[in-house]
Amino acid sequence: MRALLEVPCYLVIYTDSTCFPEIQRLRAPLDALTVYVVQTFENTPYFSLNEKVKANRAKSWPTRDARTCSESHLVVVSKNLFVLQTMDANPFRTSRFGWIDSNLGQNCSKIAEDFKPEMLMQCLRHASEKFHVQILNVNDKKYVLHENKAEFYQQYRWVMCGCFYTTGEAVGRRIIARIDELFREITELGFGHGEEMLYLEILDEFYDVLERSYGDYGQILNNYFCPTRNLRYVHDQILQKYLQLGYHREAYECALQVLAALETNLASCEPSLHFSFLFSAYLAAFYADRARARDAVDRLYAACASNPALLAQLNLNRPFYEKQFAYVD
Repeated sequence: MRALLEVPCYLVIYTDSTCFPEIQRLRAPLDALTVYVVQTFENTPYFSLNEKVKANRAKSWPTRDARTCSESHLVVVSKNLFVLQTMDANPFRTSRFGWIDSNLGQNCSKIAEDFKPEMLMQCLRHASEKFHVQILNVNDKKYVLHENKAEFYQQYRWVMCGCFYTTGEAVGRRIIARIDELFREITELGFGHGEEMLYLEILDEFYDVLERSYGDYGQILNNYFCPTRNLRYVHDQILQKYLQLGYHREAYECALQVLAALETNLASCEPSLHFSFLFSAYLAAFYADRARARDAVDRLYAACASNPALLAQLNLNRPFYEKQFAYVD
């Protein structure tokens, strides 16, 4: 926790009496920016469901993991209710809130490459009123149906990065209430593992009040404002899966974010990958918003005209691409 505890931002820290003295010792220089909530596991929001979770897992636990006993599971899914409690108390009189895990690895390596405290501070200063999450993977939307939850929970399916988000209060309260409802439903159905998979419904139900970034856990802060690191992961694990599953609106928005970063030199990648982002934007626009498909074609040709390496990628299979683009001529 040391790197996080040294960041001069407001923190409300939820802990127990065992960890509290050492946390406070490390955080002492920033005590004026800190509130400590010290409680036992028995006083955490979902403690009453502990026996239910244990009974569920005695019947079936396909995602069994030595790190995720029922108690740790319940603490993890309590994070949103901790945020809600913080909103209620609002000790620092802020209009925006968020969550960050404490166990972030050496120099916050779990959520950032080349971490510096200012990276987190920038995210907090410029967070919008929307609920900002980082998309980690893409799953079939059939899994929102109750009859498919057993299959959904047969394995751990990455959805979003659970260890950091920011939100305005009004939107946050709505989404947290829905996550709480989903968690109780899933537990009653006999399933559950961590909090990330609860967001599958959230991504659609709250589409217009979500702010999305894209990438793996290790680049959450790097990619908060736009994708700058690990673009291969964004391409292969997110953008192409959106296209494969036919989620073209999501694919188009993802591609646009990456292209904006590339075009403003905030990010870079090999020409073949850059060209694939350009062509993927066209494919997504063609199916999601045909009126914008022509814009995507123009963007691709303009990029090729100014970058010989991209032009070379186009020329590798120009007849194929021109045949595709003809559909919007």
